[in-house]
Amino acid sequence: MSEFNKLPERLNERPDCVYKYLCADRAISILDRLLIRFSQPSVLNDALEFKPQLEGLGTRTDVERFMRKMLPLKMPELIGQINAANSPERADQIISSIVSQGADWMESQPGRYDNSVKDLYARLDRDIGVLSLSEAPASALMWSHYASGGFGFLIEFDAQHSWFWDKRAPRDSFNHLRQVSYHDRTPAYFLNLPDDIALYTKTPDWSYETEWRIIRRLSEAAGKEGPDRYGKDVLLFAIPPDAINSVVIGYRSTAESVKQLKEVVHAHSELSHVMFKKAILRDNGSIDVQPSF
Repeated sequence: MSEFNKLPERLNERPDCVYKYLCADRAISILDRLLIRFSQPSVLNDALEFKPQLEGLGTRTDVERFMRKMLPLKMPELIGQINAANSPERADQIISSIVSQGADWMESQPGRYDNSVKDLYARLDRDIGVLSLSEAPASALMWSHYASGGFGFLIEFDAQHSWFWDKRAPRDSFNHLRQVSYHDRTPAYFLNLPDDIALYTKTPDWSYETEWRIIRRLSEAAGKEGPDRYGKDVLLFAIPPDAINSVVIGYRSTAESVKQLKEVVHAHSELSHVMFKKAILRDNGSIDVQPSF
């Protein structure tokens, strides 16, 4: 576990377990191979994922702050020459003038801003994958939408496992579980857009998912398959066997799929600890999850 996760964020709010709703074939495959997909933003069910509502690049102050931050990175030799040839006060005046002119130019290029946003989304879609999980194992809507209407299965993960808490730096937005917030879409400026809004917020329509997600860089995937129906590569990440607690059998799961599932689990000595549970659909529409014998 990374040193940055010795005292994890939101310690009191972290769920004990998180769940992945799956169709039968996919659940069996994941348990057999101990590999799971982290999906590109463009293939997620919500077409607005990672596309917050933006009202522009930023305020003038935002733009100038951005320019001042980027100048030493993009033009280190120029900044070095200015600092070497002038007093600190004069150098700051010159740099401020360059920043102001750069901000003028950026504000006069709305098409460039639009392209920058599109380029950023394309880069995120190419570079990162999302594993979406839920903290609710007995959601009728989730069983219906993501587990083949009860014919599928539910994999229960240990949310305390270090695999879910691999934060690499204090400001790392990836590699660790984050809770999704549900809010109405409100305009924000591109340059001061918080990660929470850009990466971990959905509209209230999706609140039934009670989602927690972990984002990883696709370059770290253990395997690649595909393409999928969207034409995207399927990037697979290795799951530590001890991160899996149990499998919940769907309330409509067939005897054949249950047989296949149990054979796969029993064939892996690393999964000998995995328990089986059963989802039971009550007459009132509620779902109970109980031990299965």
